[in-house]
Amino acid sequence: MIILAITGCSTNPPLKTNPTLPKIKELRSLSDRDAIALEWDIINKPQVYGYYIQRSKNAKKYTQIAKINSKYVAHFVDTHLKPNTIYYYKISSFDKKGLPSFAIFKKAKTLPTLQAVPFIANAGIKARAMIKLIFRPHPNERVKGYYIQRFNDTTAKWDTIATLHSRLDAEYIDKNLIDGKVYRYRVIAYSYDNLKSTPSKVITAQTLQRPQAIVDLIASTSLPKRIVLNWQKVKGAIEYKIYKSNTQNGPYTLLATTKANSFVDIINKDGFTRFYKVSSVDKYNIESIPSQPVMGVTLPIPAKPIVSLERDLKTLKFILSSPDKRAVKYIIKKYMPNSDKPIQINDIKGVYVDKDVAPKHTYKYEIYAVDENGLISNPTTLEVDF
Repeated sequence: MIILAITGCSTNPPLKTNPTLPKIKELRSLSDRDAIALEWDIINKPQVYGYYIQRSKNAKKYTQIAKINSKYVAHFVDTHLKPNTIYYYKISSFDKKGLPSFAIFKKAKTLPTLQAVPFIANAGIKARAMIKLIFRPHPNERVKGYYIQRFNDTTAKWDTIATLHSRLDAEYIDKNLIDGKVYRYRVIAYSYDNLKSTPSKVITAQTLQRPQAIVDLIASTSLPKRIVLNWQKVKGAIEYKIYKSNTQNGPYTLLATTKANSFVDIINKDGFTRFYKVSSVDKYNIESIPSQPVMGVTLPIPAKPIVSLERDLKTLKFILSSPDKRAVKYIIKKYMPNSDKPIQINDIKGVYVDKDVAPKHTYKYEIYAVDENGLISNPTTLEVDF
């Protein structure tokens, strides 16, 4: 192998020619995609000191691209050229004063660029926010890998979103995409010397749509110790996810999953408030955007009863009423003088007459309202001096 010492390029070739200086007899070329090698037979003459090399794209205006300061060198590689392009060269020897001989001319063409990847397709995987590309490995063993490109609608340019580093690595999954959006892709192969192929055909792929969001979500506000949710069925949904929070703004946590379009949340607390969101899930396990939150409330306990008393020398008459109209019966707990253990009277319908009273004694009463669900109010408390 011969190593060249090459000077910088110049657009000004020598102005004079030495017609007695030997001329290169034959100039050969060997092409690559981005380079052309030139070869000639050395001129082993005392008056020859080296060679000038010039290049042109139109065979009219030539630029000096190298000065080889040795007559024993017979090889030069012109690099960083464009594939599939014609170049024109002329080479002349030069003497001690730098005067050139008559030049020999050569026309050469770089090889075509790498062919495009022969096959590319959308694999059609059914998964949320992703698209899988598959393609056939490039048949040229000079290929090192691939650039995966996606069209950017904002800039109207192709963005390289990934680089694959093996010729046999022939698939790519694009993730974290927008639901229901159409994307365009292409693949460019690159060689070990970083030459790029022509782009593959452009393929179009669309991410899966999310299922329809839940509409008409309703939460109960009048049931004891539970909240019932109902919503409209969503076409294509195979299940629904229910999320809960104790505040409207969250955070929300998963409460349950159901195949029905209703759900009963057993709470066992009275007057308890909870917020809910519901989403639908399709057969690909893609979840819709959760619904707007709704508020559910368990039934609070009844209001304390209103008590009116009527009395005579031997009896106390209790007339009971319900301010919220929910009471269906009442309970009275009676504390006898000097006793902490009450006597309980159940199933009072609105009027109760206590005949077990005696003068000059103080009696304490706790009166409770009971609704149709068995919920018991806080007590109305009375102390009666009889």
